[in-house]
Amino acid sequence: MNQLDRQRISVLIQNKINHVLPLEANNIEECINLSVQASQVKLEYPLAVNIRIVDHNEGLILNKQYRKKNQPTNVLTFEGNLNQERNLGIELPFLGDIVICMPVVIQESRDQNKNLSSHFTHMLIHGFLHLLGFDHKTKDDETIMQSVENKVIEQSDIPIWSK
Repeated sequence: MNQLDRQRISVLIQNKINHVLPLEANNIEECINLSVQASQVKLEYPLAVNIRIVDHNEGLILNKQYRKKNQPTNVLTFEGNLNQERNLGIELPFLGDIVICMPVVIQESRDQNKNLSSHFTHMLIHGFLHLLGFDHKTKDDETIMQSVENKVIEQSDIPIWSK
């Protein structure tokens, strides 16, 4: 692993559905790493994140189990335990998991008249920012989080933002 790779987050993608993803793996990794830069959160590298793309049923099960809501949601995040993994000697500890329920994202993009790639990318960035500690429980927190999301979108070279 060279020095540049040590300053980037490794991304593992688990696609558990029969659907081609609206972004290539390298674009997903670019969004994650741009999010770190835009957030200005200081991280101890190396580390990794898992992106899991799920169907309606898995999204429903996870949302019901962890948020007590009887419907799937677009994105869920689950924090890893970096310190514990580093103490165990794991060379590439996980910051956490981002679970994207693709059927929900597809339906939302239709309902909101959005480009699927754009909406998927927004959910990816949004979920990752939650792993970095951002939230939207208050109006001020929401404004800060949206500002970082917009900065990532502006910095991205991914040609997805038009209809």
